[in-house]
Amino acid sequence: MHNEVIETMEEESTNLALHTKLCAQRYNQIINKFDKVDGRLTKIEEMLLEIKGSLTSEEAAKYKTYLGWAGVVITALTGVLSHFLMK
Repeated sequence: MHNEVIETMEEESTNLALHTKLCAQRYNQIINKFDKVDGRLTKIEEMLLEIKGSLTSEEAAKYKTYLGWAGVVITALTGVLSHFLMK
């Protein structure tokens, strides 16, 4: 449906059929606009979920790397300490 505003007509106040028809057109315009906004919000929500998923997987990979390095450091320190304790 078009985006132009359906203006009030002088005859509308005295003609119930005309008033009903114009109100139905106005209502349909409102519904169409809500549908467009709903579609845009759905796309935004999908993008945000995709970004969240990407960030979550990057964070998980980062923590795995940190844990790997922590394991290496702990193993090295344990080796050094055991070397000094054995002497």
